[in-house]
Amino acid sequence: MGKLIDLSGKTIGLLTVIKQVESKKAGRPMWLCQCKCGNITIVSSTNLTKANGTKSCGCLRHKPSSTLIDLTGKVFGKLTVLQRDTVHKYRKVKWICQCECGTIVSVFSSDLRSGKTKSCGCSKFQLKYNLVGQTFGFLLVTEPVSNAQIKSNEIRWKCLCQNCGRTVEVSSYLLRHSNPYGHCKCTRFNKL
Repeated sequence: MGKLIDLSGKTIGLLTVIKQVESKKAGRPMWLCQCKCGNITIVSSTNLTKANGTKSCGCLRHKPSSTLIDLTGKVFGKLTVLQRDTVHKYRKVKWICQCECGTIVSVFSSDLRSGKTKSCGCSKFQLKYNLVGQTFGFLLVTEPVSNAQIKSNEIRWKCLCQNCGRTVEVSSYLLRHSNPYGHCKCTRFNKL
């Protein structure tokens, strides 16, 4: 074990070391420190002396960084940045944004600036093929359907059966790639 270096009176970051206190683990000296903000904290020798170690009582996490780029008012895809998110517990900066659809979301700064996040998630469900008004067999497509029970991003369509008048829900893929006469009970078992 190396010789104990006395840190009393030294200033490290915002912390001024007052005195050594009882160690929690043998061989790991602990120091009572006072932060410039006035708080008192106990920090290990290791955390005080390493390059990316403890520099404050924790108050630095709540101060805006001098290198922080203010994104307030900027637009990223469908998202408009309203303000910085100060509630989250992450070390990375997050911003509260409003999507064009009206949804409010909290997004990491890096995801906004890199283009990774461009909406609240509503863009994932944009229609690749708009089938409204098209007819598949007896089925006339009337509108897209969002079904919370379906976990995939697959679009489903509300269709009116022109043979019996029932309304059925059919996936985009099945409408475009399968037998159009097998989607309603009235035609499922009848061979045309």
